[in-house]
This record gives sequence, C-alpha cells and structure tokens, in this order.
Amino acid sequence: MASSLKANSRANKFQGHKGPVYDVSVNPSCSLIASCGRDGTIKVWNNNASAQCQTLKGHSAPIKSVEFNADGRMLVSAADDKLVKLWNVEEMKFVQSFTGHQNWVKSAQFSSDSRMVASGSDDRTVRLWDVSHGGKEIQKFTDHTGMVNCVRFHPDSTCIASCGTDKKIKIFDCRSQRLLQHYDAHDDAVNSINFNQAGTHLISTSNDSTIKIWDLRKGCIMYTLYGHEGPTTAAAFSPFGDYFVTGGNDSVVLAWESNMNQVKQENLSEIQAKISTEVFVTNKEKVEKLPQTRGTKMGKKAAKENKNLLSNLGQEDIDNVLDETAEAPK
Repeated sequence: MASSLKANSRANKFQGHKGPVYDVSVNPSCSLIASCGRDGTIKVWNNNASAQCQTLKGHSAPIKSVEFNADGRMLVSAADDKLVKLWNVEEMKFVQSFTGHQNWVKSAQFSSDSRMVASGSDDRTVRLWDVSHGGKEIQKFTDHTGMVNCVRFHPDSTCIASCGTDKKIKIFDCRSQRLLQHYDAHDDAVNSINFNQAGTHLISTSNDSTIKIWDLRKGCIMYTLYGHEGPTTAAAFSPFGDYFVTGGNDSVVLAWESNMNQVKQENLSEIQAKISTEVFVTNKEKVEKLPQTRGTKMGKKAAKENKNLLSNLGQEDIDNVLDETAEAPK
C-alpha cells in the first residue's frame, strides 16, 4: 500500500540560511538538527521552540551534504570546494579536512564506528578516509564513469555502496578494497541509495521516475516501483523494515508498506542471516517483479565468488586495513 503523507501538525521553523538548504541531519538523541546549504555554512539548531542556532564556517562554496556520526559528537560535511570536513559538535569547531577530490563533493557519510568516512564526488571517484589517523586517504575507487551522487556505508561498515550519473550502483569491499557488485541499475542517473537496517537489501531512486529494491545476497533486482511523476530523489527504509518512504520532484512523499517482520534492534543480526526475498511484499498494483536475469551483468558473478557477501566481511579485516594505513610511510 502506498499513501501520500501530509503534515497534520505545526512544525518548528528554523530560519537563518541565506539561500537554499541542501541537506539536514538529526543527532541520535534528537536534541540537535544540522543543516547546510548554498550559503556555505553549517547551522546546528536546538530542536525545540527556541530554535537557538550556532553556525560553523569553513567551506568556501555551497555545502551539499552534512551528517552526524553515531554518537552525535561529530559532523562530516561535503562541499563544492572539493573538500570533506570534520567538525566537533560539542566544542562547535573545525577539526580537519580530507583533501584529494578534484571536483565538487556531493556526499559523505561516517562508518558506524566513526573510524572511517566515505565520500563521492563529481570527479567520478569514491574515496575512503581514516578519521582516526589525520584523515589519511585509505582508498580511491575509480570504477564509476560518471559523477557520483551518493555514497552509503553498509550497516556493519564492511562495504560501501555508491551511485551516479552513469546509471550504475556499485558496492565496494572495505576489507579487500575491490569492487564486489555492479548493477546496471536504472535508465537514467541514479540519485540516491540506502540500505535496510539488516543490510540485506538496497533501495535506489533515479531520474527515470522509478524506485528499485535490490537483493544484495543474490546480486539481482527484486522490484521496480512506480508512483512518482518525474525523477525520484530520496528513499529510506524504516528501522524495522515494516515500511519505506520515497520522495520526488513531484513534491510528493510516498510511504510504502511491506511485510518485513517488525523486530527489535537486538534481533537484527538474526534477521541478517535469515531474511529471504520472499518476505518482501509491497503494493501489487504499483510493483513489477522482474526476472533475476535483468538485475546485473556482474552481480551474479560477484555474488557467486563471494558466496555470502554479508557474512564474509569482518570487522577484523577493517581493523587490519586501518592499521596498515596508519603504518604506511608518508
């Protein structure tokens, strides 16, 4: 079932940016809201009626992405000045810059343990940075043939998904630092991607007006969804997978029901091992189930080689990569 959501309560209003706002993020305790925009500033707001605000300045161009880390003590931002920056929220000050991109940076995200940051840029690269050792670049992935619009860490931070104007979705292993899966995903630019909380599925949006759900363990597409008029721009799963939400250029937000089992946070590891493609159901009138052979040219091969993408990627391997990077000669 899909439904159009309309506001039915009064919202707190936060005013201060001098131009369009491009991204927002809420800290884990929901006490702070961070926003960024074309004016090149980050504003951190108290999430209450007082709307008190502090401004972080450091970028010299429009800021496209801002995000809190898992404990809410840090922010990462990405901007058109080709820089990714790290900020201390408690002290409200700049910490360090990650330098290396050769064009505008559109997306940046922390790993779940905050030890790494992933970024994607118009320079067609996805880069992995070591936060704990001065922002050193761990790896540069150059597999995209178009601008990278979005990067997302897998929930256990063992791999990174990316998408871009080349119409592709790619998944990279942070352990071996190689391409794991490649999807010829959409008929136009892919605008955004997000994992479900269990890390078994991925949702994508595109200028081709569709939303697609991908089974990462089988390396193939599950569903193509229709409901928006014009490009789809954003999509996210609910924490327990009972629904997902999509938005588009048609000014509409759609909430889609699924029959993924509702579970508590402590049971997600069990779901990661047990969830199957057969339990995901959405509105039959809006969904076209596609044969698995249409999913990807390389996905099945990658899935076969890795056998089980999720279980084979271990945190110990991530630690080794970070240690090797820290010890590498400058």
